[in-house]
Amino acid sequence: MRLDPAGKRTAAGCGRRMEQAGPGQSVGDWRSRWPALWQLLGACTPWRSGAWRFRQPAVWPLLLVSLLMGACTPQAVQLPAVAPQAPQVTLRLWVWAGSGYEGLVKRYVAEHPGIDVEIVTTQYDDLLPSLLTAFATRSDAPDAVLLEASQLNELKRFPLYFRNLYEFGDERVHYLDWKWRHGESRDGGMLFAMPTDIGPVALAYRRDLFAAAGLPVEREELAERLASWESLEQAGLQLKERTGAALFDNLTNVYTTYLNQYDENSVSGGSIGTEAGSSGGSPGWSGLPVTEGGAALEVGSSRLDEDQTDRIQEAWNIAVRFHRLGLNAGLPSQSPAWAEGAVNKRFAAVLAPSWLHGLMKKNAPATAGQWDLTRAPGQPSSWMGSFLAVPAASRYPQEAYALVRWLTAPAQQLEGFKSGGNFPSTPESYASTAFLDVRDGFFNNAPVGQIYSHAALRYKGGYEEAEFARLDRIVRDGLHRVEAEGADPEAVWRSIEEQMRAAHRSEEE
Repeated sequence: MRLDPAGKRTAAGCGRRMEQAGPGQSVGDWRSRWPALWQLLGACTPWRSGAWRFRQPAVWPLLLVSLLMGACTPQAVQLPAVAPQAPQVTLRLWVWAGSGYEGLVKRYVAEHPGIDVEIVTTQYDDLLPSLLTAFATRSDAPDAVLLEASQLNELKRFPLYFRNLYEFGDERVHYLDWKWRHGESRDGGMLFAMPTDIGPVALAYRRDLFAAAGLPVEREELAERLASWESLEQAGLQLKERTGAALFDNLTNVYTTYLNQYDENSVSGGSIGTEAGSSGGSPGWSGLPVTEGGAALEVGSSRLDEDQTDRIQEAWNIAVRFHRLGLNAGLPSQSPAWAEGAVNKRFAAVLAPSWLHGLMKKNAPATAGQWDLTRAPGQPSSWMGSFLAVPAASRYPQEAYALVRWLTAPAQQLEGFKSGGNFPSTPESYASTAFLDVRDGFFNNAPVGQIYSHAALRYKGGYEEAEFARLDRIVRDGLHRVEAEGADPEAVWRSIEEQMRAAHRSEEE
């Protein structure tokens, strides 16, 4: 201790002063001002005669240390307890451009703390090769991937590359039976992927061109007039003669729609399971005779039954017939040429599922309100739609499955339909007011939910083999040669047969 000039005792080096009790000050004042210090001074006598007296001299060093420590040592601050954060999990989701999952994924991340989702967008044609490369190199594989039905069919040859989603649960009660079955292995023991959207087909038509051709423009009247493929052909010829416009935009849409027709009252035979020749037109009308399109399709021993191969050829013949009659504009969907053709009235109708009709709004927004929507001709048809799978290489399979299950749940599928046109594979969605009330201004305020569900509720596809997907791809490539390159349909068909035989031989070796 030392005295400062004011005569008061100060703890050295600390700048705090311990004052003596002056006149009128009592020990009680010290107790109130220095409670902690008073507790330490149990051996001290009260101040008297201007000096501190200690009963026990040994306490003096302890008192000095206490004063120094109390005056100079910072006081500990009690911080509020913070719960440790769960480790962040980042899932990689592969989709193709235009899939429309960005908004739903953003919502999922907001509702699930600790989960982030990185969306990797590729072109549709690049997704399958990229995925196979990732599987082969065991690197950079996604945690979840969006697959179109034909892509899934091809990948079913590699079951070890996928998690069996039955390990995590069985949600089939929420989905269309045929769609769920499509996501399974042939024996039903493995679930490769969860169902997302389906593709029930409707006919989008230009009201102005149909009116100019003297054809009905009201939805129900037109649906009755175009109930069969034969009546559709006759309407196309009338439209071509009176307006100069082609009936259809491209052959692929015609081929796919006809190929995927199925009536629940028809003979079962896979997704193309109608009886051969039952096109919904006059008895025996099935497009071109077989001799005009090529010989009967034979690909050797195969899981594809005769009905399936016959149906593929029948769909080819139908598409080629419309092409030869000049009823096809030859404009690929989602191309700049298609958009230009739509604006310039080069075609009058688009046979397609809801998601492709939805893309018409982006590709040709200037034609909004000029289109309308009605039922497609023939039997109910549905393009197969898509699935979400979890690869075996996923770093977080449980979390990836939780994301997949959420994205494919009825509520999210309904939201996807309202925002982007992806039609739900969950029948419980069809009865909701939110679904039934959906109307689309682009299509003259048509009740799109009701129109597409007419086909969806009557359609029931069967199981598709991987071989079917490969054959279908070869046929589509052939149609492109006929349409874009002017190749002879008969020569192209012979080439298709040879390609299929070669593919079958390579699998047997």
